[in-house]
Amino acid sequence: MKSILVVDDLAANLKFVESILKDKYRLILVKSGEKAVTFLSKNLVDMVLLDVQMPDMNGFEVYEKMKELHLNHNVPVIFLTADADVESEIKGLKMGAVDFIKKPFVPEVMINRIDRSMQLEELTRNLEDKVREKTMQIEQLSFETISTIASMIEAKDSYTKGHSVRVAEYSALIARELGWHEEEIQNLKYIALLHDIGKVGIPDNVLNKPGRLTEHEFNIIKSHTTIGGDILKDIETITDVDAGAKYHHERYNGTGYPQGLSGEEIPLVARIICIADAFDAMSSKRIYRESLSEEEIHKELINGRGTQFDPKLLDIAVKLMEAGKLTVESNDITKEKTLSEESSALINQIVKSIEEEAKKAEAYDYLTGLLNRKEGESKITKAMKEQQGCLAFVDLDNLKRTNDTMGHLAGDYALKTVGEVLSCFEDRAIISRLGGDEFLFYMEDVDKEEATALVEQIMNEFAKKKEGNTYLSVSSLSIGLCMTTTMDDYTDVVKKADRALYYVKQSGKCGYYFYNQDVSFTKQSNSVDLMKLVSNLKEQGAYNGTLNLEYREFTKVYDYVQHLGKRYGYNIQLVMITLEAVGADSFYVDERERAMTCMEKTIQESLRSVDVCTRYGSEQFVVILLNAGQEYIEMITNRIDKNFHQIYDKRNIRVSFNVADLVGLKS
Repeated sequence: MKSILVVDDLAANLKFVESILKDKYRLILVKSGEKAVTFLSKNLVDMVLLDVQMPDMNGFEVYEKMKELHLNHNVPVIFLTADADVESEIKGLKMGAVDFIKKPFVPEVMINRIDRSMQLEELTRNLEDKVREKTMQIEQLSFETISTIASMIEAKDSYTKGHSVRVAEYSALIARELGWHEEEIQNLKYIALLHDIGKVGIPDNVLNKPGRLTEHEFNIIKSHTTIGGDILKDIETITDVDAGAKYHHERYNGTGYPQGLSGEEIPLVARIICIADAFDAMSSKRIYRESLSEEEIHKELINGRGTQFDPKLLDIAVKLMEAGKLTVESNDITKEKTLSEESSALINQIVKSIEEEAKKAEAYDYLTGLLNRKEGESKITKAMKEQQGCLAFVDLDNLKRTNDTMGHLAGDYALKTVGEVLSCFEDRAIISRLGGDEFLFYMEDVDKEEATALVEQIMNEFAKKKEGNTYLSVSSLSIGLCMTTTMDDYTDVVKKADRALYYVKQSGKCGYYFYNQDVSFTKQSNSVDLMKLVSNLKEQGAYNGTLNLEYREFTKVYDYVQHLGKRYGYNIQLVMITLEAVGADSFYVDERERAMTCMEKTIQESLRSVDVCTRYGSEQFVVILLNAGQEYIEMITNRIDKNFHQIYDKRNIRVSFNVADLVGLKS
């Protein structure tokens, strides 16, 4: 079992982490940064889970000490934190941490993040080991050396072992029938050996998926052609080496990919490799099927004549097959003459390109196909310094409800849908998934009017996706926006966009709002009065299902107490409690939340057990009082006002109360 050092000053947290991970990893639990440093100075581990907030030596200080003393060099570190501060996350990621896990811990999230980080670390080490192994062999570059590079890529897919070598030999057989010189044939074999090198950028769980691929997954698979072309495009030693990788899935009738080339627009080497590649694929056992019989292969090749395959080249291949000559003998895979004196430079170039593409693949979030958090933040920060723009903080509403009621596959589908919608505008913005249900969408060189139009397009596109789609029935988008200048700080802009998003969430979700100085405790923000609330409740109607305290479900309470009032003659009052800034003062999100928390505690301690309360907006609570007389209403409102100001130590907030008689109101 791989070992994980868990560092947290709270025994309860250590015990909880142990309960989650003990069956899968060997755990070492310590309660201080000093003990962690001491342990790491004498022992090796595979990962460190490091609490940020600890007395004496915090998590960042422990990590700095590890790097200073070279303790467990390059071991992956994941910070554990209850702090939602973006600056802390940015600081940790800049230091080299691979991830953050928020408290309170969610077992499934923790296991998935740790497993993913372990796998990525293992892949990185494997790639580094293979690159190191290859660079020791740069004195000669032969057929054997290139085939080793191809095998390294094929190692990602256990069902394609030896595929590139066989494709190279089949291609050579066809080329000989065309009368090519041996040097040209040798060059073609090098090209064919590297035709699938782009698979280095394809996630293993997509490449080796046993079931049917989704459209998104198939698009990821298809990208191996362009990735391969990018890796090899600067290689000059092998003529047309990138053409084989990039164009071997083009079809003669123009229906292939990546560019839809047709006929002789497709490079000749790619047309040859296309036939050899298809022949070997049909001849080999694959993850999704057994190998085909000779009769079935012959039929498939003939059926592809003029559509998938070049007719003249296909006739040559079929003739070889019918004569029993389209085969690869074991002695064909032997040492060949070296390519040139430039072999050392060539292999370095290929390996460097592989590394670059592997890093590029890591820059994207697999589920949505968008930039991951680290890459997105880097690109947005750079873009902000170059010109003005607008940052949109996008949140997928009700993801937890989707996961809880329809399963996590439905939740993943909702997240993918957000990715698809945002990707429609990738030519006009930098788009990144922050993690969970949050996304960043940075629009470059736009004014507020242009940003508004673009955001409304996003909202409309998501609404279209949602129509008649059960999996998206409770999903919507909430968006907070902040205009930027070249002088703005990225972290500050994200905070402002988050404040604007918070305003949207507390105002009923499914909307957008631009940050301004009035996103605070101001009279302007108290736009919903008591009678409007009553009207809204009536319009919403009754809900079926279990009761919770979100506004969308609060209508259930309203419907219930209305029936009580009518049936038993209860006196039922609806009380709206509003926190207002005194004078011209205004308060931002953190202070507002503190005040609202104090009020929530006050209400809970002041009400009877038969009364019902819910948080209605960013500055308001709504209380339903059952069978309460005027004296009780006056007593309870006075008590709430007094107790609130005893808990909340500032005097810059006024509490106001509005009362409506529910039974007395006409439907």
